[in-house]
Amino acid sequence: MDRGAPRRADREPDPVLGRRSRAHIQPQHAGARLGPRRADLPRRPSVRRHASHSAGDRCRGMSILQSVARNIAMLTASRFVTWIAAFAFTIAQARYLGPGHFGELSVALTFAALLAIVMDFGLGTQLSRMVAQRSPGNEQALAATIAIRAGLWVVAAPALLLVCVALGYSAELQLTVLLLAVSIFLVGISNTIASFLQGHEEFALPAFAAVAQGVTAAVIGGFILAARPEIAAVAYAFVAAGLVSLAVLSLSQRVRESLRHPRVDAQAAVRLLRAGVPLGVYAIATTVYFSVDMVMLQRLAASDNVGWYAAAYRPFGAATLFPSIVAGTVLYPVLSRLSLGSRDELGAVIEKSLTVLTLAGVGVALVFALFAERIVGILYPAQSYAEAAGALRLLAPGLLFIYVNWALATALLGLRLERRLIVMAVTVALLNPLMNLVAIPLFQERGAAFTTSLTELIVLIWLVRMMPRDLLRLSSVRVGAKAAAAAVLTAVVLAPLRDLPLVMTVPFAILLYAAAALAVRAVTARELAALGAVVLPLSRPARGGVR
Repeated sequence: MDRGAPRRADREPDPVLGRRSRAHIQPQHAGARLGPRRADLPRRPSVRRHASHSAGDRCRGMSILQSVARNIAMLTASRFVTWIAAFAFTIAQARYLGPGHFGELSVALTFAALLAIVMDFGLGTQLSRMVAQRSPGNEQALAATIAIRAGLWVVAAPALLLVCVALGYSAELQLTVLLLAVSIFLVGISNTIASFLQGHEEFALPAFAAVAQGVTAAVIGGFILAARPEIAAVAYAFVAAGLVSLAVLSLSQRVRESLRHPRVDAQAAVRLLRAGVPLGVYAIATTVYFSVDMVMLQRLAASDNVGWYAAAYRPFGAATLFPSIVAGTVLYPVLSRLSLGSRDELGAVIEKSLTVLTLAGVGVALVFALFAERIVGILYPAQSYAEAAGALRLLAPGLLFIYVNWALATALLGLRLERRLIVMAVTVALLNPLMNLVAIPLFQERGAAFTTSLTELIVLIWLVRMMPRDLLRLSSVRVGAKAAAAAVLTAVVLAPLRDLPLVMTVPFAILLYAAAALAVRAVTARELAALGAVVLPLSRPARGGVR
């Protein structure tokens, strides 16, 4: 799915995992339901009562959207800082290591991502959902989840190293994978704590921890690269960053209280692990089809081709941070909570999230497709990495599909329909390597990029077919069609201006796309103003009393 789909692992050892928003008390009688629940119909309410009920729903809906939008704004700001630090570190890696060693580092990071998702095994999503829905034993689940993840790491890390030996990797690459495995252990514990806090819809400390982790990796890694440009040396920076993240999250009073007298009930831990099996299988399968291309490219193509694909994939991966925040971090606990109540309210939130992510996905894909050469030229040495532009352009359509896939898959997970996702994920995990076996020998990194976008399109079609009909509205399709029309119009107007400096053309492209989207009514000025109103803190009560 989304390389981004709800449990998507990045190619960095800091996988983007679920983060959450501000919850309300849940009806406990519905907590055990696995599937979607039809809304109970009232018995012929009076007009006055119906009007009062509708007004109350609108107020609650606005409150939810305000909370969601503000959490998105806060997390986006923190992720923007992390994004800048990660990109600075990526540029340093590419410049100091060269395409060959940069590709090797990317292979090591891919193995680290696989280990991260095995260690997670869907437990982060399960923990956040338990806390968000106030399931029985949710406060004791933190210690149990940490214990389970540590046990999974003890089993999976040695197996991963044996695979590296069996594949004949060099001693330096094996050492790099080992160090990254240590960083994954630290980040995995940090992500467990973050999932617990985000289930309570507390975002400030996880956001600060993410910033501290990203900046630490970039600063220490930059100094190490300048003094010792080796891939194993870079891995030490990720270990240090994992320690910093864990230290920051340990400052939480709620976490300290939960772990003050940790009791890990073996039977409860087994139940938690069993409950996470569907999510774990789904997460592992999505990570396989999301990461296997890098490993296959390393076996089927030259090292420079691996480096070029890695160079194209870094900005592509960074661009998926926004849907991971909107859907995987902020909306997931909200959707989990709303799945126990009104279907109309749930459908409205899904519709708005699809609108935001569709418009954003089309815009980002448009920028990548139009300015691929310029982006690569700014980020990397032009002579060494010029071939990466073709792969980046072929990855651009996949970005749009990933943005929409995030919203759909997160909705299905919130509805506890992860079992429907497993068949899809396993099928695609088998199909993607087969497509790469054909595409990579013929087209190298461009074949891998094309396969990535094609895979995301297949996932999108499958997800649409799995969505409950009452929650997938025709208006979302109209928004997608109008956004595509706005993108085509923008591309036509920008064609004569593509040779201008990127600092001028990209902002102009974004403004032109926004104007075109308004012109074709993909989004209205009122909707844009409403979004701004809920994102910005309100200094006075809004009309109708909603703050």
